[in-house]
Amino acid sequence: MTIPKNLKSRIDEGCFAALATHINSTDIQNHLMWIDYEDENFLINTEQERKKTENIRLKASLTLLIFSPKQMYRSWEIRGSVLEIRQGDDANQHIDKLSQRYVGKPYKRQEGTAWDEGNIKDREIWTIKPNNIASMSSLGSQPNSE
Repeated sequence: MTIPKNLKSRIDEGCFAALATHINSTDIQNHLMWIDYEDENFLINTEQERKKTENIRLKASLTLLIFSPKQMYRSWEIRGSVLEIRQGDDANQHIDKLSQRYVGKPYKRQEGTAWDEGNIKDREIWTIKPNNIASMSSLGSQPNSE
């Protein structure tokens, strides 16, 4: 499935994602996350050993609701599953890329401070294959008719 260009543009501008994972057969957990993409897959970067990392290892399916704080009623719902989990330096460097996008500085430390000196928990990246992408908008974001 192809990620629409306008969604990629929004992600590049700093959209957020509400991530829903299964805790068990009846309960769902939600988290507000930074979001990225690689080719036609979405990327979520999270600390290792969190509840959501346990959830995704029990059931790989999830839902993302991606939205822009500037246009809250323009959003995309993505249903998909985690294809791959990457750990190590790649994941730690990726969170710095996201932190630059979202807050304008390295993740949880000052510019020039090494990752190891920052006493930061190691990260992992989830590669998410979308099975369905639905675009949603409200009346407030539709084009004017003339």
